[in-house]
Amino acid sequence: MTDETPRSDDEIKRAVVDRTREVRVADGDPVGEQLLEDVSVEDGVVTFTVVFDRLDRRLSERLSDQLRGAGLATEGIDHVRIEAADAEAPESGLPVTGVDSLIAIGSAKGGVGKTTITAALARALDASGLEVAVFDANVYAPDVPDLLNAEGPVRNTPSGRPQPVDADGIEVVSLDLIAEDGPVAWRGAMVHDVLKDLLGDATWDDRDVLLVDLPPGIGDAVYTIVQQAPLDGALLVSTPTDAGVRATERTGALFTANDVETIGVVPNMTGTGTEPSPYDGDGRELEDAINEDAAASIDPVPFDPALRTPTACSFAEDGSPGERAIADLGETVASFVAGRGGSRAPEAAIDLRGLPPATCRRQAVTELAAADGDVSLLCRHDPEELIDSTESALTADGNRLERSDVTDLGQEGWLLELETESLARSASPA
Repeated sequence: MTDETPRSDDEIKRAVVDRTREVRVADGDPVGEQLLEDVSVEDGVVTFTVVFDRLDRRLSERLSDQLRGAGLATEGIDHVRIEAADAEAPESGLPVTGVDSLIAIGSAKGGVGKTTITAALARALDASGLEVAVFDANVYAPDVPDLLNAEGPVRNTPSGRPQPVDADGIEVVSLDLIAEDGPVAWRGAMVHDVLKDLLGDATWDDRDVLLVDLPPGIGDAVYTIVQQAPLDGALLVSTPTDAGVRATERTGALFTANDVETIGVVPNMTGTGTEPSPYDGDGRELEDAINEDAAASIDPVPFDPALRTPTACSFAEDGSPGERAIADLGETVASFVAGRGGSRAPEAAIDLRGLPPATCRRQAVTELAAADGDVSLLCRHDPEELIDSTESALTADGNRLERSDVTDLGQEGWLLELETESLARSASPA
């Protein structure tokens, strides 16, 4: 007697993966060559998430066709969806995916407590309910892991991308969690490559905010991130000293020159707490001295030994003066992030970003067919060209494009909302 029990999605997925192992690409198959970031199956739809940036266009198109064939040849699969592993990456020299807002924290002067502020702020934002990540960009003296009790090593996904370490709910990536050979004299292109490998390629998992702890000074690492990463805003940290102000002004000028909005100036280790401060002044004049155009005025963070161990801080109303100041700073940053609104793309939109051209056009047509003629698509570059090519393909199949609305989503690309109608149906008498 034949077993007619429907197969589960997991069983169908295993069958699909077995089929893909029969596909020949490069010197092996897509699984063995680590060209598939993910394979998922749900309700008869298989989604292949492909690492296209390791292939040229010809091989990318061929692989897409072969994966589509392997999927449709599997019992239980009605529709194949091809997505790019870096689909969400904004168009920048150092793209970052899986993050709604990217905030840099910097000061050209060392010793102002910038890393402590970063770690404490991460904990405060996490306590407020946000999904938080921290990237330690200080390739010369990475200290974030110690402050957040993050333990390595950073491991790679099957496609070779760094997987952040979990530190009590906060995702962390730092060279300190990878390097085992001691100090390295990082220079120029080396710095760019390591930042791309660790920040741009990391598999950040749906984070509301990613804090980037910049190294002191204005060197290669700072220039690379400020000029090439898709920063939404920045915090400037300074102690209430003339040297601190002069140094932080230089960092602020770099942000401004690269159109990165300054959220605010954080006066740190001021003499407004219960502990004596090594610096003079309460820091309230620093905003005017460093960047009077900052989006928000930030109350000083007093010199407070409790902040030396951010993982032990509560950031509650009954906390120490430093903890309360960081909690207030967290509210300011959370408000800034909320004002950015996150992604403007509808969750149900089909993501065509990052696909090779022919695959993009073919996927648009097959999505329209699968959705019975009404679909939302996300794409990069020239949406009118995609509309024209889709319309030509539809006409050849006896359909026509009835509606095509285009919305510019800025760094996210373009949103296309398309609706089709059968030419035979439209020609039928009422």
